[in-house]
Amino acid sequence: MILTRRSAIRLSAIALGSAAVPRAASAAGSIVATTYPGSFDEAFKAEVAPAFAAQTGGAVTFTPLLNVDQVGKIQASRANPPFDVVLFDEGPLINAVKAEILDKFPAAESKNFADIPEAFRHPDGYAPVVTVQLVGLAYNPKKITTPPTSWADLWKPEFKGRVGITGMTSSLGTAFMVELAKMRGGSDTNLEPAFTAMQELLPNIGAIAPSPGALAALFQQGQVDIAFNYFNNVELLRAKGVDVAFSRPQSGAVVVRTSAQIVKNNQDPKLAMRLIDLVMDPAIQTRLEKAPWVMMPTNRKVPLTGPNLTVAQSVESMIRENVLLDWTRFQHRRGEWIDRFNKEVRA
Repeated sequence: MILTRRSAIRLSAIALGSAAVPRAASAAGSIVATTYPGSFDEAFKAEVAPAFAAQTGGAVTFTPLLNVDQVGKIQASRANPPFDVVLFDEGPLINAVKAEILDKFPAAESKNFADIPEAFRHPDGYAPVVTVQLVGLAYNPKKITTPPTSWADLWKPEFKGRVGITGMTSSLGTAFMVELAKMRGGSDTNLEPAFTAMQELLPNIGAIAPSPGALAALFQQGQVDIAFNYFNNVELLRAKGVDVAFSRPQSGAVVVRTSAQIVKNNQDPKLAMRLIDLVMDPAIQTRLEKAPWVMMPTNRKVPLTGPNLTVAQSVESMIRENVLLDWTRFQHRRGEWIDRFNKEVRA
């Protein structure tokens, strides 16, 4: 038997205990979709996969993968891509669109597109944002009794050796550096002040994590007491009993928009579209919004509850009161910034 890239991914997902069913077990068809490692993957396997099977009769295999790996894997097998639907933060999405590996979203066929605010729709017709991640300050409330209120708090001398960071290969690390540059007098295209500030932060850095999920886990391991991170990562750990809390900076949290996109030459365009529409559905977004997932919805019909109410009162207020970056202004610079960050900060 010839083992294709797609078959290998499915077999790997099954071996890892994926919540999805392999394509052969479903007469209605099956697709492969990416998630992000950590809370995203757990939430999609727990909530989206069974709902998709119940609604469509088909199956979805979720494969956790970072943005940086997705475009290359699809380009290497354009005629038979390993994924049918992919998650992209807005920066990597720009590269994916340029690489011409995505199909546009058939909005006219969608039941839920009309309830997605304009700020979450793609200007060129690709699929809209299905969730957002808010970047703020994670901290250990037993070690830091007064919640931090500014990115500048990371530089406080009492946090020597207790700050956690991640690099610029992640959207988290890039968003933080852009905000840091703006705070220090630079801009979203001038990160010189941010790199200077990171040199000043070096004595406080206790660990550099390879990914946002690994950065959050540093609190569980007791290696750091404060870091920048995603709100939903923090809340998932807190729900598991880890001593960690989230503080929204006074300047506003950074909103990182994540969309699910249809891959060109996918196995089943109808199922791919229905998966994305399902993730926009208010019933599914309501389930993902609740603990322990605490994923921020993008459908305006979904009310915020529980921990999400500590950072926003509604989907619309979340858009108004926080920071939305224009990644088209600086995405093309990320390669050189990543190289410089690795040399000056990681070294």
